[in-house]
Amino acid sequence: MQNVLENTENAIEIPEQHPRLVSRIFRDYRKNFGLFWQVMLPLIIVNLLFYIGLFLFAKSMSPEGQWTISTEGSVAAVKNTVQTSPPQSAQSIGVKWGITLGPSSVHVGLLWLAMCPLAFAMVQRHNGINLTFKTVWQQTLRKTVPILGAAFLIGILASGVPLIIGFVISETLALVYGPVLSSVLMGITVVWFVFTIYFVIKWSLYNQGIILDDLSAIAALRRSSELVRGVWWALLRLYLLLVWASTVLTSILFSLTIVLLSFGVPELVPMREVLQQPMNLLSLFLFGHGEITLTTAPSFWTIGAIVSVHTLMQAILTPIWAILTTYLYVQRTGENEQQASA
Repeated sequence: MQNVLENTENAIEIPEQHPRLVSRIFRDYRKNFGLFWQVMLPLIIVNLLFYIGLFLFAKSMSPEGQWTISTEGSVAAVKNTVQTSPPQSAQSIGVKWGITLGPSSVHVGLLWLAMCPLAFAMVQRHNGINLTFKTVWQQTLRKTVPILGAAFLIGILASGVPLIIGFVISETLALVYGPVLSSVLMGITVVWFVFTIYFVIKWSLYNQGIILDDLSAIAALRRSSELVRGVWWALLRLYLLLVWASTVLTSILFSLTIVLLSFGVPELVPMREVLQQPMNLLSLFLFGHGEITLTTAPSFWTIGAIVSVHTLMQAILTPIWAILTTYLYVQRTGENEQQASA
């Protein structure tokens, strides 16, 4: 599978304007819809079982504690809750509504592992090669190790390093600079967040380098950096637009799910009443979100419905990210080759 980008220059042309690019993404999504979902099906099942398993484990660890359900799609047990006589059924004890200055935790979960097979399938289809989902996985499964290796390096950069720095500073300077230590740590966190965003965008095309050009993890990160050079701000704007759209769509879909569940789950009725307020509905477009606290864990069927919608959203978003980054990779590769030959 050496360089499957060969002979794709005429097959894929990336529009410069965002509206045309969006139109092209959805056109390719529609054309490859069946194959994409066949490729993702094993991971959809695993993702669904994984989150249900997490819920059952958390419920066994906190059978009498409070739980929260939010319009961001999160379900979590509340720590340090003491109850002397737990009720027979869950009772809602309050709804909170607010606006977070930033997107919710929009992610694709375990379906992230389908990004490379989807990119491979898309390029091969553009080259006129028909594939089955079985063939796609056979051709791309061996790439899992370098993909996870690159993700591990990015994870260490984003989370591991600041945790180590924060621990060292708090242990060595807490006694002397206690009053100002929190401000110092906050400043370091902000700087590191900006630093992390820079490299996440800089390395955002590494998946395609591994799957399409057969590069190693380090070489793929280096290749992505070369391709992003000069267009970093343009990619930032494009990614932020997609994150905003994903956040809004996720919030609306989960809000609708909670409203529908409330007709059969009485403890969710207060959340339905809050969602019926026009200002709260409008705030969903500005990262607004609601959260309801229950005195006991929700039923298995309630969690099953929320997890199913959560997995559905991840399955909808994954091909969009795969198509977008593959287009960008092919476009930037062609531009760099033209500059080199000029």
